[in-house]
Amino acid sequence: MKKLRFAAALIALSMMMSGCSQLTIGSSDESSSAETPSVTIGSSTKNDQENTVDTSLIPTELESEGVFVSHWQDWDLESLPSQYLMEMDDTAYMLIEQVQNVTADLTVPTTFDGIEHAPTNALLRIALEHTPAIELSVEFELDEDGNLTAISSQYPNHALVHLLQNELEEGRDLREFYYQEDVTAVYARLFGDGRLLSFQDLCPNYYYYAREGVFAHKGEKTDSNIWPMLVDHTDGEDTVTVDLLLTEGSDPEKPLTYLRADGSSVELTAENYQDELAGEPVYRYTFQKVSDTQLTLDGIRQIGVLNDSCDQVVSVDLPVEDTSPQLEAPERLLFSSDGAQRQIDLQKEYEGTTALEYLLDLLGEAQEVQGSASTQVLAASGSRTLTLTFGYTEGEEVVLNVMSSGYLPGIPESYMTFSIGSTQYVLPQEDYSLLSGCLNSCIQAA
Repeated sequence: MKKLRFAAALIALSMMMSGCSQLTIGSSDESSSAETPSVTIGSSTKNDQENTVDTSLIPTELESEGVFVSHWQDWDLESLPSQYLMEMDDTAYMLIEQVQNVTADLTVPTTFDGIEHAPTNALLRIALEHTPAIELSVEFELDEDGNLTAISSQYPNHALVHLLQNELEEGRDLREFYYQEDVTAVYARLFGDGRLLSFQDLCPNYYYYAREGVFAHKGEKTDSNIWPMLVDHTDGEDTVTVDLLLTEGSDPEKPLTYLRADGSSVELTAENYQDELAGEPVYRYTFQKVSDTQLTLDGIRQIGVLNDSCDQVVSVDLPVEDTSPQLEAPERLLFSSDGAQRQIDLQKEYEGTTALEYLLDLLGEAQEVQGSASTQVLAASGSRTLTLTFGYTEGEEVVLNVMSSGYLPGIPESYMTFSIGSTQYVLPQEDYSLLSGCLNSCIQAA
């Protein structure tokens, strides 16, 4: 992959964040991109040379490198960094490369269960990090007035060279370009087809240019040498899972770098890895099998921590406290799911019945999720959502947002979860059937 070649003069330019337009994965609708009016930072303007500017596609290495080619079978096993936590086999090496393809850096991975729950900005950044750059060779010269000029001997009048020159004049330091079509192709390869990719999501370190249909990296790009430290893996009929910690390094003669949960960085060796990794979080990556040669990422979640000897994953303590929701009997109940709604006048319908008491007693047994874990509860893939609205006098309401199945960080078992405002509560998974029974009783009584 060739990068923009810069002259020796130091370019110290200010950089700002930009947004992007929309594209459905698998398509390259240039007209819809060009009509996006909201791109401001990094947006390009028409010029008098538009009719003569070269807009031909410059080659990239999209189909011959990166996520479109499996390299693990060609790895020299003697030159690979160490694996301390499990014995390696072909599936393990294949999964190491798969995880490298869906990981941008050493930070704590963004967790989700089911690709539909994943934040597109995080996935877009991963796709950008793994998209080959356009092979545009550019040099920069200072003119007699001390201004930088972008020059390409191979593409002297290309739209991207003009774009680069304009951005230099605006004080933006661009280093690499990536075609929108290549980015969306990589995105689809890693995360699947058919999803609307919104380029309006924040793209850290990148600008997006709708008219030219390219992304550009801001400033110098630093490549990460992610090396997943595998704990276990399973190969199912439709999915593959791999449990791991993320480390960084490429030289087997040097220690691996690991970013601990407390934010500190340590170097791992055969002598110290058990001391350094004991109690550290283990993440499970789930991949869907698309074909014999392609897996797509479907989920990442923390399933526990390593034990003291680093040979087993154990659950963390359930992060809850015995604080239950204080709910009074409402006058009316509205519940909705999948677009269907049902409202019941409880004062009128429930005189002499006990269904409402059962419902309040059940919810009153929930436990409040503590601290930061409350923001890390995941909706399980395929879980159902339900909204309960308790109505009181003078228009007062309490809204409960219920998930039929959810995961807490470090706990492999799922729970029924619900939130009231920003407070998260959990109940054992089997209690969801009791909740459904209570609501059915409410419907029948009404």
